[in-house]
Amino acid sequence: MKDVYKMTVRFDLTDARERNLAEFMQTLDVKKFQSRNQFMIDALADYVDLQSITREQHEEDIRSIIREEMRACFAEANFAPQPMTNAPALTAEQQEEAEQDIMDDLKLFD
Repeated sequence: MKDVYKMTVRFDLTDARERNLAEFMQTLDVKKFQSRNQFMIDALADYVDLQSITREQHEEDIRSIIREEMRACFAEANFAPQPMTNAPALTAEQQEEAEQDIMDDLKLFD
């Protein structure tokens, strides 16, 4: 028995999807993917691997990515209190009015 399994792939050129795939395979960059054969093996292996992943695994992968991104965002964030440099000082009259407003508000609790 040989150590190689051979198979032929036929594309129906009257079917738009298959015609697009055939055109893709004809223009495949073999320097990038080693060969058309290797591309087909890799594509088939990736497809089979994806079929075996459960919904729970997908959800956990998504959660993991979100956690990682949030950590990165918070690591860059600056939560230190910022000094209020542009706060205008109240005049004596404004200060007295603000204090009276507070006292009036407190009377509502009596």
